Amino acid sequence: TACVGIGKQIAMDLARRNARVILACRNLHRGRNTEQEIRHKTGNHNVHLRILDTSSLQSVRRFSEQINKEEKQLDILINNAGASGLKREITSDGLELTFATNCLGPFLLTNLLLEKLKLSTLARIVNVSSLNHARGKIDFTQMTGENFPPFDSAYNNTKLMNILHTME
Repeated sequence: TACVGIGKQIAMDLARRNARVILACRNLHRGRNTEQEIRHKTGNHNVHLRILDTSSLQSVRRFSEQINKEEKQLDILINNAGASGLKREITSDGLELTFATNCLGPFLLTNLLLEKLKLSTLARIVNVSSLNHARGKIDFTQMTGENFPPFDSAYNNTKLMNILHTME
């Protein structure tokens, strides 16, 4: 999310460079606060909030549709979802929450925005991962929550998948 942590710092830096920034945040209230803070600190009023929950495929599709309709092109897409330490939970799409949030949502988002990115001659896709990817493994039963791994393993596995997505 662009509301906290690395995502917020990246958005702040891009705004300081006078970029048009679209903040993709799950929470409207937190997103509005972040939008106002970045505008105030950078003087860049071309910072815009859009609601996105990468754990929901419907939300990803809705967000992508809105961006594809509103934007002429995209120069950079930064996939920064990083939920960790979550309890086993199955999303309305039938997916394990950590996998849906960190991996499948960003993968779908990238694919749905790819044509807008191709319109920019210098487009970039940045998938934020973690050194913990080295501890990850691919187990397809974990994606639906059938074989939910202990604490950080689900996070590590999704970060490995992010690396593989980037290499693809």
